[in-house]
Amino acid sequence: MALIGEADWTNGTLSTPNVPIEELKPLTGGPEGHKIWKSNNPEVIKGDGWLMQNARPGNRGSSRFNDLSGTFGIYLFHINKSLGTKYLHVLVTNPQNNAITLNGKGSMFTNAAHPLQGRGTGLNYMVSRNWLDDTHRIEFQNMTLDSGKAYTVDQFTLSNGTMIDGRFELTASAGVFVYTVVTSTGNLIDAINASQGGPAAGDIFSPGPNKFGREAGICGSSIWAGKTQIEVPTASAHLGLCLNTSNKFAPNLQDQTAGFLMRLSDSADRTNANYGHKYDVTLELRNPSNTVRKVRLSFASNLTNPQNRPSFTYNGPIQVNNNVKDIFTTPADPTELLDTFTINASTSLSVRLQFFIPGLITIGQQLLLESI
Repeated sequence: MALIGEADWTNGTLSTPNVPIEELKPLTGGPEGHKIWKSNNPEVIKGDGWLMQNARPGNRGSSRFNDLSGTFGIYLFHINKSLGTKYLHVLVTNPQNNAITLNGKGSMFTNAAHPLQGRGTGLNYMVSRNWLDDTHRIEFQNMTLDSGKAYTVDQFTLSNGTMIDGRFELTASAGVFVYTVVTSTGNLIDAINASQGGPAAGDIFSPGPNKFGREAGICGSSIWAGKTQIEVPTASAHLGLCLNTSNKFAPNLQDQTAGFLMRLSDSADRTNANYGHKYDVTLELRNPSNTVRKVRLSFASNLTNPQNRPSFTYNGPIQVNNNVKDIFTTPADPTELLDTFTINASTSLSVRLQFFIPGLITIGQQLLLESI
């Protein structure tokens, strides 16, 4: 674990809302945790069929992934623009010769029930908050799934224009297949039939030299975790740490994305923006001096724009030690105070941050520290 020393800080008071990205320091840590199955491409739904599946090779460059067992996550975000009512199904099927056991928990919401109306609102915020609080809309335990059968983890009705965001965690006693499926009826048999057919029509966003693309696949980790040791200087100074960053278009930034074990070939090859992933990071603030020091810790977006385009850059809860704070940043107002800490002489103070990245946020944030 590398130490960020006093010499790594920039002297003086910060004169801008955030630290320029070329001055950001890496955050100690790396990807870990369970696999996570992701469905976000096509983000826009225009017809019936499957959106993402790991059962078989075929359309959209899909491939079979047999080792989805034990505990794993599921994340999805979609928008219905089919001009009609659709039903979105999250299905799990058992391809084993014997019955298996499933446990699961999670939440899925729409903007119809949870419209975005500012800080602490919206479907994406609600999913992240449920996970941070460990209070879920659905939970099931020791559910037996017979060979060749399908189980509906969750299902929602989507009127035209409706957005849906969901995150689940399942534990399967043996390998399973997972599908997001769209039907016009909401009927389980129709959903199963659609899962075995072709992909749903929709807007595909593929990666490219100037594009991140959208995610559809299974990545090998769902958590970024680590501890960063930081020496606090005796004078006024500031420091920025990379948070939820990618180096695809900014080579100097730390790459905090994860790779895929399988993906649809028309979809992103990294988890850019990390929707649905958890951050669990600790800052160990060390005061080597013989005087008391104070540190102001803020959360900031790297994207700034006086016109507020897009309308917001982050909207989600963050737990700082034992306190939860709702963060809402915009391009014109990109920085929010998390807390101010006092570090006694010749002592250290640990600050633990835990949060789940909500959907619809922009990629690239920072943790801003100011010695005051």
